[in-house]
Parts: sequence; structure tokens; C-alpha cells
Amino acid sequence: MTRLRALETLPIAALTVAGVVLRIAIARQSAFGDEISTYWISATHSLGGVLSLMYGTGRITHAEITPPLYFLAAWLTSQTSHTIELVRLPSLIAGTLTIPLGYVLGRRLLARGAALIGCALISVSTFMIYYSGEARAYAMMMLLVMLSTLAMLLALDTGRARWWIVYAIAACAAFYTHYTCIFVLLAQLGWLLLTHPQARRTSVLASAGAAVGVVAWIPGLINNLHSPTVTILSDLAAFTPESVRVNVVHWAIGYPYAFAGGVDSLPGVPALVLLGLAALLTAIGLSAKTIASRRLPALGGHAGLLFALAAASAVGEALVSAAGNHVFGARNLAASWPYAAMLAALLLTASGRRLGAAAAALAVLAFALGAAREVEARFQRPDYKAAAQYLTAHANPGDVIIDGTGTVDPGPLTPLDISLRTRLPVIRAQAPAERDHPFSNFDAVVPLWQAMRQGALAAASGGRLFVVLTAYKGISGSLAAQIASGLPPVVRGYTLAQSVRYPGIATVEVGIYSRRA
Repeated sequence: MTRLRALETLPIAALTVAGVVLRIAIARQSAFGDEISTYWISATHSLGGVLSLMYGTGRITHAEITPPLYFLAAWLTSQTSHTIELVRLPSLIAGTLTIPLGYVLGRRLLARGAALIGCALISVSTFMIYYSGEARAYAMMMLLVMLSTLAMLLALDTGRARWWIVYAIAACAAFYTHYTCIFVLLAQLGWLLLTHPQARRTSVLASAGAAVGVVAWIPGLINNLHSPTVTILSDLAAFTPESVRVNVVHWAIGYPYAFAGGVDSLPGVPALVLLGLAALLTAIGLSAKTIASRRLPALGGHAGLLFALAAASAVGEALVSAAGNHVFGARNLAASWPYAAMLAALLLTASGRRLGAAAAALAVLAFALGAAREVEARFQRPDYKAAAQYLTAHANPGDVIIDGTGTVDPGPLTPLDISLRTRLPVIRAQAPAERDHPFSNFDAVVPLWQAMRQGALAAASGGRLFVVLTAYKGISGSLAAQIASGLPPVVRGYTLAQSVRYPGIATVEVGIYSRRA
């Protein structure tokens, strides 16, 4: 028994170690996108300030449209130092714990081999790795939803009330983390009511307890639903057959941001070939079993639950998007990813011992190839840390920094603000100049030429302008191209002396402008 337990534990430990190494590599990258909002709320405010911003009851309203649990956790972890790594720490911990928890949950749903395959897929999934290093709520939500499912199954198997309590607490906490978990929570409750009539009364009571726990957040929920951000995000997220296809594919096997490249880039063509072979072997195995037995192969008693939970987010968000606000997006499907991994493991192993083992090995290898590509420079977040280090090393007293990195971020900070520590003048460009509240449609954007002219006036005699911009693929060109036209005479007195670029999913470029002789 001890030897069997060791044989079971060692691969899980190895997968967890491999997963945490990949997750740490991602978590060390520069802050980007909505992480800027998390950082501003959690790392620059008191505990009371965080709660006020989340409820929308303070001077600044509607700062976020996400429940508060992750922000409170990030506030706690960032008290010793206001670094993006510490703001991401709750996600890193949660994302790491999903690996062994995936196996424990898998053993309740699947055979030992299938549970191991599901755990391996969670360990090396590009989606799971990315959001384990993201200062947002997705990794924590996935962990809590998985815990609610495990507690539900333990409650059904043991009949012990304590597991129903854990189920209620985990479900309530998941809702406090991210609203999109509701589709998975409703799907598992529906499965429970349909398949276990003897537990209906207890499950309804436990779910009612979870709902009561959410009552305190109703004012915040109302503010979130009335936030103009909801409409803005809905307008930005198209809900078309093509957008649904792209989001589902990137959620399942690709990089979360489609603009960074298609699945032919990540996980890459070799990985796609391996996945195709895995699917072919699975189809052959399942077909052979069906022909031999003249019936579909048994996939296990919990197959229906896995199907429901794996599809719940996509179906729920499609219905909401069709009815009104568009919420269908790769990251919003996060709550279903661990169940999709287990469902894939179930299908792979159901094709037979030999074919199943081969198909599973090919699938895990394909995901591992994608994970290896994810840590390459071209798939990293824009490297604002490197730009900040360059500025620290080369900008001198009398120089002025033009920060044009806040183009697509919610503010009031920019990605460069988080990485750069300097006493030199920093002038905002291509974003509102406000630094005390999140950007809104009423804040005037500072044109690049205006910021450069202001910088030229502020520079001491002979001082240089260090212009930092972000070039997104298909959206904006190089720094020189963005600056080449329309500059007023006082800015035309400067010439581009040097340019340094840092690659990533968007290129960060530092241009040094010197006065003409």
C-alpha cells in the first residue's frame, strides 16, 4: 500500500513542480492590461480604500466590475512590497494548487490513469499557466470552483454535513472572485438535483447558504451591473460565429490573446499535428469498441457531470451575449477549463489501453510543446521592465521621459509607472494625464506631439527626450513611424538619435531624442 501510494504521489509532485516552474516564469513578466487596475486598487490603497473602490461607494465610482475577493487577497500579499509579482501571488498560489487538486478531483470522477492525464493537462496548459501568472481573479476562481465540485462529490459519497458546508463556502467564495463562475455552479447544482434525488433537500439548503453569503455584496453587484464599463466591454467584444470559434480555440489550446498569434504559432504546428493524431487514435479506439460491443463504450458514471461543467461557461455566456451584453471571451470561459481537461482525459483513455495510452501521451506532449513556446520572448507580456531598466541606466538629470504606454490600459497608472522608479519628469502621452482615478470617456487623451512639446519645454539645457511607446501588431507601427508627421517646430528641434526595442506580444520601444546641433 505504501509503495502504491508513493507511485501515485511521485508523478503528481513532478507535475506540480513542472507546473509551478512554468507559472513562476510567467508571473515574473511586466504588468499588462487589466492587471494595471488590480495593481492600482490593491497595491496603492488601504484596506478601506480597496473596499470603497470595489463597492463603488467612494469618491471614485465603478473602478471595477469584478467582485472583491482577489483584490483583497492581492492587498494582503502586497503589503511587504508593492511589486507586480506580489500582487500576482494569490493567482500563482491558486494556479499551483489546481494541479494536485485536479488529480484529487479526477480520482472522484475518473480512473487513476485518466485522473493523472487530466492533472498533466492542467499542469502544462498554456491557458492555465498564463492565468496563474495574471493579477486577476481567474486562477483563484478556478481553484474555488474545483473545490466546490470536490466537496459536493465527497458530501454525496460520505453523507457528512461538513462537506456540504465546504461546498457552500467554496461556491460563495467563487462568486466573490468572479461572476462568470455562476454558469459552472448552476450546472453542477442542476446535475446534482437531476441525478441524486435523495440529496436534493440538502443540496438546496447548502446552495441557499451560499446565496445568503452573497447578500452582503448586492450593493457592489448593482454598481457593477450599472457601470459604463459593462457597455464598453460589450461593444468591444463581438459576438459572431467567427469570434466564438476563435475564443473557444484560444481557450482550449492557444494563447489567451488572439492578436498575439493564431494556434499555428502557439501551441504551434507540431503540437497541432500531435493533437490531431491523438484525436484520430481516440476516434479509432472508440469506434472499434463500439463495433465490437455494438454499443457506445462506457465513459464512466460521472461523464454527464464533466460534459455539463466543461460546456457550462460557453453555453451560459452565449445565452447572455445573445440576450444583451456580450460577455463571450476566452478568459471568461476559465471556470470550465479544468473540467474540459478531465473530459479530454476521459475520452482519451476510453479508447482502450494501448491506443488510449498513446493518444494521451501525444496530447500531453502537444500541450507541453505549447507551454515551452509560451515562455519565449514573443509570447511574453510587453517588456516594460526592460524599458524601465534602460531608462534608469541611461536617462540623466535634465532629461524628460514621455510615457506613451497607457494606450490600452484602464489607468490611472500605466505599465511603465509600475516598473519605473525615477525622479525625472514623466509626461503622459496617448492616454489621459489623470493619475488619481481610472480613465473614462470624459478624460482627454494627451496627443503624442503635445506631450513631446511639453517635454521639450521641460527639458533642461541640452536635455534629451526618452519616448516610450508600445507597438501592437496590426494596430500601431514603430515609434519612428508614429512620430514622423505633424510635429510642431519646438519638437522638430529634436532628432531621433537612438532606438531600443524589446519584443513580446507587443513591442516596447524606447526612442532617445536629442537636440539638433
